[in-house]
Amino acid sequence: MNFITNLFRRKSSKKITLAKEQILQLLTNVTAKEKQLIFVKESLKPLLKGEGYKTIGNNWWKINEPFFNLIELQNFSWNSRNSVDFCFNFTTGFTSDVKIPTKPTIHDGIPNVRESYFGVTKNDYWKGANSYHIDDSTDLEKFTEQVLKDFNLLILPKFNLLTNENSIVSFYSDEFWGPRVKQSLTLGYKNVRIDN
Repeated sequence: MNFITNLFRRKSSKKITLAKEQILQLLTNVTAKEKQLIFVKESLKPLLKGEGYKTIGNNWWKINEPFFNLIELQNFSWNSRNSVDFCFNFTTGFTSDVKIPTKPTIHDGIPNVRESYFGVTKNDYWKGANSYHIDDSTDLEKFTEQVLKDFNLLILPKFNLLTNENSIVSFYSDEFWGPRVKQSLTLGYKNVRIDN
């Protein structure tokens, strides 16, 4: 049988089952770090790209002149191949405060908040203080489903609305960030120092 004929020949259900088992075996041998990379590459980046965010590394941003919104994935120093904790930092700021116009950073923004600011609560994969957790036993499909649910239902509907002064002041209205955001907006540049 030649290559072309073999390629288009129907596979037996036994061969299909064997192929599925091999795929499952490969997935169970994936380290926690590899699971995180798969999640970012195959799920998070496409989601944020579809929402209009540009990316470099673990930073995603969207320009809404004269403002920008930025999401940063932050890994923790204690991570290992088999156990990964990470969080997302979010900021909004003036495009004029971005030091490198093609690459904004979390430090270019005014506030710096995490998932809980958007109403994300503890679940199987978000532990609160240390944020999201992946280890060798993490079901990547369920993990991905949960994090995308957090982004689609809680984070992006609020974060994507931060496109003008009123929406920014309204969203960042807590005791700590509220005065700093208002002061920066009044001045027209980032100024997070509040003198009492």
